[in-house]
Amino acid sequence: MGIQTIKKRRDFLKGNNAPYAAMKSVVVQSYVRTDEVVETDESVMMGITCSKKVGNAVIRNRAKRRLREAGKIVLKEIGVKKTNYIFIARKDQTVRVKFTELCNDIENGIRKINYQEQGK
Repeated sequence: MGIQTIKKRRDFLKGNNAPYAAMKSVVVQSYVRTDEVVETDESVMMGITCSKKVGNAVIRNRAKRRLREAGKIVLKEIGVKKTNYIFIARKDQTVRVKFTELCNDIENGIRKINYQEQGK
């Protein structure tokens, strides 16, 4: 199972109506892909969003690098096939929190979303 990157804006926009979990250091969104490519594509896709509210370019890039690495670690363990995950950086928190705490927030956010979806 490979982890691929979400690159197209339309894939990020599909996440707007998706379930989300707002954690201390990151907001996690996830949705199941339903397009025609999904039948052959068994990968997990991950996208990262970081607005200018987070900080200047140096801080935003640091936040994105941290989210990218933490996301890879967590999604290798608990990522669901044919699912897109979007991680949104939070102001002052994504960069300053310990890396293990960031990984835990992502994992707990994904588990919270999965629990919400099972309840429906």
